[in-house]
Amino acid sequence: MKTLGLLCCAAALALGADGTAKYFDSPAKYFDKKVAPILTRRCLGCHNDELKDGGISFQDRPSLLKGGGRGPAIVPGKPAASMLVVALRHEGELQMPPGPKLPAKEIKTLTDWIRRGAVWGTRLR
Repeated sequence: MKTLGLLCCAAALALGADGTAKYFDSPAKYFDKKVAPILTRRCLGCHNDELKDGGISFQDRPSLLKGGGRGPAIVPGKPAASMLVVALRHEGELQMPPGPKLPAKEIKTLTDWIRRGAVWGTRLR
């Protein structure tokens, strides 16, 4: 029983971009509080169900898993294999957003979310 309690506590702990511990009730709440605001502010203007710039919408998890012409935008548990992370880091031909890179803190949040399995929450549905 102690092991289960420790696992639950570990699952609820997330490190903030500043390195300090932040607690969330679930991975879905982490998405709602940390990830969804970034996707909404930085991506949905061009990558939504109506515009689908690059053939992809960021409005739901299945769309990100399917991706666009370049393949899946996210590969849960594998940020280095996720086109979203590669594009945000401006590491290849595709560099998103166009122009200056996102702040390192936001890239880290999205990278950590993908590393933790890219669990979707209740926002952006």
